[in-house]
Amino acid sequence: MARPDDPPAPGRREEIEPFWLDYQRTCGVQVEGFAAASFGSTRALADELALLVCNGVKRAHATLRREFEKDLDPLPAPGEHLVVLDGAGHPRAIVRNSHVELRHFNEIDDEFAFTAGEGDLTLQWWLVAHRQDWSEQADREGFEIGETTELVLEYFELVWPQPASSAGQP
Repeated sequence: MARPDDPPAPGRREEIEPFWLDYQRTCGVQVEGFAAASFGSTRALADELALLVCNGVKRAHATLRREFEKDLDPLPAPGEHLVVLDGAGHPRAIVRNSHVELRHFNEIDDEFAFTAGEGDLTLQWWLVAHRQDWSEQADREGFEIGETTELVLEYFELVWPQPASSAGQP
């Protein structure tokens, strides 16, 4: 039985592809590729962050640049789509990147913290939570984390399911 502090489950392909196709069909979108992932290092956090995305509160996300480098993945780009998964690997939302930038940890500002939509939406909360989470990861994986650690910031818009205020609009 999965516990809330377990890592998020991998995506469920049999659910993700129909979710993606429904978005394309309903919104008249033709996009060749997409990624699917959960936000957060635990099932509970992935559930919480997926809900914030679905509610339109979370509109940005930060990832350690090293995550892309260690997996040899290209950095995300504007226009790319992501199927946001919950902690059990179920698709909950689709977002489209509107802006991507690199910043050092010590360059995160109030605006980004608010747009990231987590905790009490303040920079102080964001810094404490992410410093703790990434420090724990650094200890587990044997790397250094510091004020000049490079982050990839993704700003995005919720495109599926459509927010209630824009349902029926292209």
